[in-house]
Amino acid sequence: MKDMTVKMVREYLSRKKSIIIPIGIIEQHGYHLPLYTDSLIAENLARLIGEKTGILAAPVMYQSFSGGELPGTINISPATMSLVMSDMLISLVKQGFRNFYLLPCHGGSENTRALIDVLKLLLRSNPAFENVMIVLMPVWKLSSEGVGWRKALKEHDWHSGWLETSMVLALEPDKVRMDELQLDEKQLLDFMIAHPDNYQRAEKIVNDEMVVARLSQRKEIKVGVMGHPEKASAELGRKIVDDIVANAVKKITDLESKADGIYKEVPFHPDPIVLD
Repeated sequence: MKDMTVKMVREYLSRKKSIIIPIGIIEQHGYHLPLYTDSLIAENLARLIGEKTGILAAPVMYQSFSGGELPGTINISPATMSLVMSDMLISLVKQGFRNFYLLPCHGGSENTRALIDVLKLLLRSNPAFENVMIVLMPVWKLSSEGVGWRKALKEHDWHSGWLETSMVLALEPDKVRMDELQLDEKQLLDFMIAHPDNYQRAEKIVNDEMVVARLSQRKEIKVGVMGHPEKASAELGRKIVDDIVANAVKKITDLESKADGIYKEVPFHPDPIVLD
């Protein structure tokens, strides 16, 4: 889409009402990967999926929340990110787009919750979305069992490890600097690999359960890798990319064939009541 003209988009809308929106971030990815790794992956996947489905790929969204604090990381609060996404969708709906395929390639619990909440509110409260279908298809849900993200998450390869490094080697190999690969000291690395949020530390003025903790990135973190990038390869990356694209194309093709713009009631399961 970013290379198209007004005339070209108008002609596209006369044929299709669907669009893929890749979502990334600018954040720390160690010394061997670029800051826009998630955005690079998102943009390339959206392009490949778009080529196979004939659906327009929007420019990648760089504005997201990381939580990281190393040089180069740009943190946009989850609330701001959700407002940016809301404004983007409202703008595109006014132009005539109706089926939105959101492709987040950056996770983070705070970021994901804010994104889900804003999409639900748009559908619930904005009349312009009466006949709009929003599909949230995080890249980690598009991997087959035993491949890509599903395999990486089981191995606790959370960030800048063999998964992301392999994908960038397959998509834009000139952006990878394996000769500059470094890791944080082993005890810290193992601690971060044990849980994706172990990169954070909590502080309270009074250590009481009702006092809200202040979270920040651990000061001892210097590199920010949370995985094993030394296991990466371009061949592995190509397999991961091909698998994700194939699954995304299958999902989108199925949804496109069924989407009629009419909302029908489906089973609703409220979240569990939590009082503690």
